[in-house]
Amino acid sequence: MNLCFALNLFLQLLGTAPSAVGPDNLSDTELLTRYPVIAEVAVTLLALGVICILYVLFRYGRPRPADGSDSPSATFKVDPKPWDLRDLWFITGVLVLVLLAGNAITALILKLAHVDEDGSLPWLLVTDMLLRLTILGGFVAFFRQRGIDWHQALGLRRNSSLDAIGSGVVFFLAVLPPLAVMFAGFSKLCQLVGIPDNPQPIADILATSDSKFVVALITGFAVAIAPVFEEFFFRGFAYPVLKQRWGMWPALLTVSLVFAIIHFHVPSLGPLLVLGLGLALAYELSGSLLAPITMHALFNAANVAMLLYVRAHP
Repeated sequence: MNLCFALNLFLQLLGTAPSAVGPDNLSDTELLTRYPVIAEVAVTLLALGVICILYVLFRYGRPRPADGSDSPSATFKVDPKPWDLRDLWFITGVLVLVLLAGNAITALILKLAHVDEDGSLPWLLVTDMLLRLTILGGFVAFFRQRGIDWHQALGLRRNSSLDAIGSGVVFFLAVLPPLAVMFAGFSKLCQLVGIPDNPQPIADILATSDSKFVVALITGFAVAIAPVFEEFFFRGFAYPVLKQRWGMWPALLTVSLVFAIIHFHVPSLGPLLVLGLGLALAYELSGSLLAPITMHALFNAANVAMLLYVRAHP
């Protein structure tokens, strides 16, 4: 594992830092020398991550009573939910249709209005954000129509909000060391098979856009809307259905793999799989969806913060 891979924890940064500051000809060591703060933060987070891994193993790895599966102290806390596989297929179909149709209609209107690519981007971002918020509202309406207490169903009443957020912080730090290892290994694998290490499009836009409005939109989307939307669907809605049907570990792997695939970025596939597994385990061990939401928001915020730091120090 070379120095750059060992110290840099975050997926988008390595791909977008060159496009943000233009150091295509810099070595890994030179890149880190130019941005020592990034190296210092990465090393600190790695050290905290190792401590948090030990804490998680101590807290959740201790033997439980034989009847612990039905007690509040049970290790895994995501129980069966009052929706099934047919509901999952229906909701997934509606979700895909709404996102595709809404974005396609917006793109068509902008094209007919002869709005150029730069002018279209803010409209497309706002449309996508509004569509996701609408879908979240649709989830709430679905639960109410079924007479489901969605706060209870998603574990939001299990612990206090502060406890759940604290768990999310711990799990965020704990996932960083395995994420860094996977990132290093998967990057080498992509190099061996000839897959270019291009940045994700939205991260590239964040790194290079001259529009402060676009940067603000992407930041808000990444830190607030995306974590809530994705955790609500993947861990909150889809995972319990698959767990009840297939068991915990097949469901964990399936949901995490789909979560990684839908980002449509091959170089990030392995690391996002590890992140997805960490998010699902955070939900299982805490029993509250607020824990993986916090974890996801912190991960995205760390990426955004480092990209904005690189933008500010070209």
